[in-house]
Amino acid sequence: MSTDSRDRLAVNRLLALLPEPELEELRRHAEVVSLRHGDQVIFPDEPIKDVYFPLTCLLSMVTTMEDGATVESGSIGREGMSGIPVVLNAGQTTMPTFTQIPGEAVRVRAQHVRDLYERSPDVRKIFNRYVHTVVIVGSQSAACNALHRVEARACRWLLMSSDGVGSNEVNLTHEYLAAMLGVRRPGVTEIAGKLRAEGLIEYTRGQIRIIDRAGMEKLACECYERVRGEYERLFGGA
Repeated sequence: MSTDSRDRLAVNRLLALLPEPELEELRRHAEVVSLRHGDQVIFPDEPIKDVYFPLTCLLSMVTTMEDGATVESGSIGREGMSGIPVVLNAGQTTMPTFTQIPGEAVRVRAQHVRDLYERSPDVRKIFNRYVHTVVIVGSQSAACNALHRVEARACRWLLMSSDGVGSNEVNLTHEYLAAMLGVRRPGVTEIAGKLRAEGLIEYTRGQIRIIDRAGMEKLACECYERVRGEYERLFGGA
């Protein structure tokens, strides 16, 4: 990696928690890559070859039903990493992971990540805390999907995606947002139109821009604050 690329690793908040010696070791094996929308980085029931630490992209873990319907089970932005089974000594998963919002990520061979996890108590502590946070966030998201209105969930999802990429601009279509929320596209289009009319967002095809974050937070369900709080505990407790 070039010096400039190495310096960019700390954009990922999880990597930024690592002590400098461990981060330097990862740097020697890391590569900054560009991911396009729809690029698949983890395949179900296959060995996980690489771990991705998003910088400006957002990844989605997706559950697919027998009829082909899909829904997002979890997202990964600059607060985390793909391939949690690698540090849990599982090596593979039934859940595929796709690039939801295009951008850059740090790619490291899974074996290098696993080796560092086994050798470094600090890395184990940090990654284990991250896994714990992901479990809590996943439970909160499951409750949210079951109990909260689509409009509130959509606001939460857009805010979390914005946090994940570190930008108020989120590159995605209404169709894809509907798939991630597990609802029909016309419902998402109606919600987006309402949010735009209220001056909360702007959108063109393939891009949504949050222009009134405080207003969006008021409409989002309580889950957004709870999830954000869990991540802040993770990073604030370093």
